[in-house]
Amino acid sequence: MAPRAALALVLLVAACSGPGAAAPARPTTPLVMPTEIAARHAAMDAFGARLFAALAAGRPADVMLGDDELRVLLESDAATRIGAHRATVAMRLGADVGRVPLGLDGSHYLGVCLQDARDEPADGPLGLRADGWTFRRVLVAAERPGGRRVALWVDGLFVFTDAGFGALDLERVESPRPEHSDLEIAPCDMATRLR
Repeated sequence: MAPRAALALVLLVAACSGPGAAAPARPTTPLVMPTEIAARHAAMDAFGARLFAALAAGRPADVMLGDDELRVLLESDAATRIGAHRATVAMRLGADVGRVPLGLDGSHYLGVCLQDARDEPADGPLGLRADGWTFRRVLVAAERPGGRRVALWVDGLFVFTDAGFGALDLERVESPRPEHSDLEIAPCDMATRLR
């Protein structure tokens, strides 16, 4: 099943399963990786499309969870530690983030490659309140008219929740590169469509 069709299927099932089954507007708990590949890919593509839109708008921090959401998802000490580190996110991302939309201009979302993806235990060093699917690096791929691709890496700390993926923190946003070599050679823990 194509990733977009899988995403549509997941959203349709959620909508038809009654009010209690739909994802909440705000995260309330971390979730582990879905066992079904289609559900996994749908979650990855939903986040990838959101991240692509934020990058194309020049606002990658739009995918970051709020400070109040950190307190819901993380133990108190971890929320405080990550919250303090997030205070420098604008400096870490730098002025080059403003040029990202130019590199993505005219393209549309294609897929993602996740690195360092795993289920993090609640009693682990991250400080999640419940077990959760996390990753630390994502290659966002887009396609331009005519089939040429462009991609860029976004480094940070991302967690899957009952409201989908969100960034606990962002470390770096790479400038988009046409036909990025990692579209062919990057070792992905898991990926959706990159071609």
